[in-house]
Amino acid sequence: MTNLKKLFNLKGRTALITGASGHLAEKISLILADQGSDLILISRKNKFKNNYDKNLKKNFPNLKIKKIICDLSKENNRNNLVKKLKNKKIDILINNATFTDNNSIGYASSFKSQNLKKWRSSFEINLTAIFHLSKSLYKNMKKSKNATIINVSSIYGIYSPDLEIYRGTKLGNSAAYAAAKAGLIQLTKWLSKTLAPRIRVNCISPGGIFRGQPKKFVKAYIKKTAIKRMAKEDDLMGAFAFLASDASAYVTGQNIIVDGGWGN
Repeated sequence: MTNLKKLFNLKGRTALITGASGHLAEKISLILADQGSDLILISRKNKFKNNYDKNLKKNFPNLKIKKIICDLSKENNRNNLVKKLKNKKIDILINNATFTDNNSIGYASSFKSQNLKKWRSSFEINLTAIFHLSKSLYKNMKKSKNATIINVSSIYGIYSPDLEIYRGTKLGNSAAYAAAKAGLIQLTKWLSKTLAPRIRVNCISPGGIFRGQPKKFVKAYIKKTAIKRMAKEDDLMGAFAFLASDASAYVTGQNIIVDGGWGN
């Protein structure tokens, strides 16, 4: 009989996490390290949120951690990244990097200001780079007996926007973000069939995460959720721990929605 601890144990495995300098990556790194995984952190910035990369080594002295600075919006940069990882076994690929219109708490673009440059940038990071890395790192992941890809989408890739929650604030809803995240959910399903049975591919679609948004927005947002609050990064960690581990060994092609009942 397999026990719960063994199912979630990631000892001897390596997880590559993109968008590693941000809020969500901090929590993902901590939970996977706690499960025993080594880490490769990919970020376009050298400074990590709350210096969590340094704290990881303090909390997990035996952790093997490699940081690589790479702007994934450029194809050449992604090719160079793949070359650096040429002989590295990767067990878990978490496509977490996201184009957020240079706004830490949400999109602040009106429809009028959503130009083609922003559209292309959103698709390049939120969809094209994920296809590119998933394809280019296939050889690395084939070396693993437990390979899994986790893509980070959004509820805005599933549901049409409720523009009323933005009324009276400077926040907005981006067409490019929604379209790219919807495409990512379908790409997840496509990859799950194409890479099977060697690699499992799943997706997580978070609801809105509280990051200091205006009170008016927060009040309107929580009215739409069954749990009556916005998400915290910690709320998503169970889904990441599950999909990264053997607890989800027979799960592929799925999109796990973690939205507090937004879509109910």
